[in-house]
Amino acid sequence: MNSKILLVLHSHIPYVKRQGRWPFGEVWLFEAMAETYIPLIQAWIHLKDAGINNVLSFSFSPTLLEQLSSTYIHKEFIAYLQEREALALEDERYYMSRGEKDIARIAAFYRRYYRDIRRDFIVDFNKDIVRAIKRAQDEGGVEVIATAATHAYLPLLDTEGLKNQVLWGKRVYEHYFDREPRGFWLPECGYFHGIEDILIDNGFKYFYVDSHAIEGGKPIEVYSEGGEETEVEIPTFARTGLSTYRPYRIKDKEITVYGRNSMVSHQVWSADYGYPGDPDYREFHKHDPRSGLKYWKVTDRRIFDGKQIYNPDQAILRAKQHAVHFVKSLEENSQKARKLGFSTPSIVGCYDTELFGHWWWEGVSWLEEVIKEIDLSKELELALPYEVGPAKHEAQVFESSWGMGGKHYVWDNAETTWMWEIINKAGKEYETLKIFADGSDIHRMAVCQALKELMLIQSSDWLFMVSNNLTRDYAMKRFFEHYTKLLRISNCLRNNKIDEEFVKWLDQIQYEDDFFNQVSSGGLI
Repeated sequence: MNSKILLVLHSHIPYVKRQGRWPFGEVWLFEAMAETYIPLIQAWIHLKDAGINNVLSFSFSPTLLEQLSSTYIHKEFIAYLQEREALALEDERYYMSRGEKDIARIAAFYRRYYRDIRRDFIVDFNKDIVRAIKRAQDEGGVEVIATAATHAYLPLLDTEGLKNQVLWGKRVYEHYFDREPRGFWLPECGYFHGIEDILIDNGFKYFYVDSHAIEGGKPIEVYSEGGEETEVEIPTFARTGLSTYRPYRIKDKEITVYGRNSMVSHQVWSADYGYPGDPDYREFHKHDPRSGLKYWKVTDRRIFDGKQIYNPDQAILRAKQHAVHFVKSLEENSQKARKLGFSTPSIVGCYDTELFGHWWWEGVSWLEEVIKEIDLSKELELALPYEVGPAKHEAQVFESSWGMGGKHYVWDNAETTWMWEIINKAGKEYETLKIFADGSDIHRMAVCQALKELMLIQSSDWLFMVSNNLTRDYAMKRFFEHYTKLLRISNCLRNNKIDEEFVKWLDQIQYEDDFFNQVSSGGLI
């Protein structure tokens, strides 16, 4: 029997709707829609139409689902694409006038690209990316799994925070996909002993962790989100003798855990050996000062100046070569597993969806070629978790994550300690407000909004940005704004200041933080 290849793409953008546009805010979502989600779904549809086995697992964070389903976002996204088309046209004319035909040619490519994405979004998707994903799952070939409500880093939350994040992650999933989810994506693969009990209580059957959580050893060195290397002391976990070539039941529990394969991850993410750093690929960090478009290739990832002009045709050819190399590596990995006694090994690859197309411009093309090559392989077969079969062996998994150092450092360090103090205070503050939920409609709406603000405070995104000094000011601004909103709601409820001014203000923040409304009728408390 062929080895089972499980590819899992985790999709998440922080809640940025009406929370700033450029350079920080909604543009993050629009870039992911234009460069990752739409091209990736289109590629998947083309593979299916060609009769190629293209099964994939996805997770979509509830905040992302809510934003992708917003008519406001639909309108603004179309305007964004039109803006990009106009900027590309201006660049094309500008560089042609200067005799820089290579850059002008790439500008023309961008103009066509954003025009085509706009057409696909309006015509093929009817402005509804989530419905396209739902249809793919309903027809078979895609398994969509749930994740935490606002992508909180679960190992460090208190019990009530955990329960809310998992419960509302499940409810939002059910709202959009009309079924119960089987799997759960732990944000950042953040695992600790006990989280499985909450997952089991909510009906989940399986989840994923990083390789060292099962095998022990040294965690994989990976890129940070923006592709930059960061130095951090990496401990070595005790070797367990277990392998990610098979799934396991958590010891004494009725839930399955899959570990991502270290080779599959390292080949893509490694700062030294990963594909995205190849000299021929488009450089992510260098922008045209006039338009913000990107016209250069990596050339040498260690230098910023002296970048050469990007060649799209050459880059796509390189992506095909890397896809062939990757699948050969999978076959070698499969053969190694069989020699170790695994008759039908499973090999799990987990990635951020936004890597493909957004961070790594050629990534969607690479992934499409990988799927084609696996389909041709006599050794490998793409599969979904339920096709692997029941887990027959038990494992006791290490507390872990896929972040630097293999545990909690990225989200819990000297730069973020004060944030966790506020998160804990906010959680306790919200618990005291539940008594007001049985009051008037306005009382109930206020308590519901307080829970939304709490869950936004808990988002792992602000911790990540502060730790990595990425858009730190924006992250701190958002963090404090949501905390301030929660405190004002609490103060007004406690002191019975439910006057016209409060009602007007509450209406305004409901407009700003406008999510989970479709499921609130089921009882947000």
